[in-house]
Amino acid sequence: MILRRATLVIGFLALTASPLHGQVRVGLSAFAGGFLPTNDLFDSVRLRPDTSSLIIFNLGLEPGLVIGGRLTVRFSRLALEAEVGYAFTSLDFPSVIVDAGANNDATVFLGSINALYDVIRAAFSPLSIYLSGGLGLVARGGDFFEPYNGTTSFSLAFGGGFRYGLSPAAFLRFDIRDYISSFAPSTKSGFQFDSKLQNDLIGTIGLEISLSPSK
Repeated sequence: MILRRATLVIGFLALTASPLHGQVRVGLSAFAGGFLPTNDLFDSVRLRPDTSSLIIFNLGLEPGLVIGGRLTVRFSRLALEAEVGYAFTSLDFPSVIVDAGANNDATVFLGSINALYDVIRAAFSPLSIYLSGGLGLVARGGDFFEPYNGTTSFSLAFGGGFRYGLSPAAFLRFDIRDYISSFAPSTKSGFQFDSKLQNDLIGTIGLEISLSPSK
């Protein structure tokens, strides 16, 4: 459902930009990079891997790999951008839990609509530095999350980056973005966990191809 909505948003941006071909520039980009969650998801998790021991620990996600793509509609210094990313990560279970057979694989979907603004355009150079801000979704998945409701959260997305022109139609990009959300899951029986603030950082390098290159 989330991927379907993100696809519809990206398609809408592309359609609305097409009639303004002479006034705006439309770009598609693919990226890869690092995913860095900074806060725990649960406090004082209690698990008993065998009959003789009880383990109490805070549970979060490990750093991982993120891949994704962007559709960007540029109006001079200002741009509107749809971003979709998919992070491959794992839960930071104690080793004794993993050794007992627990599956700690996890994924995180990150999607957002952002406004970008070029704060610096280098003179006599195809380099621009920009800030970004917008709204998005963060959805966590994996075997561990299946018994819970509320693992998808609305988020704010703030960041920045730089863009360097390799040619009139190709640009190298480096972006950092912070997805800020509240994680407040509940069990199927209705027990509600305390809300915890999440900061999920992504740092990516990507290649943007302009579908309407400047002349």
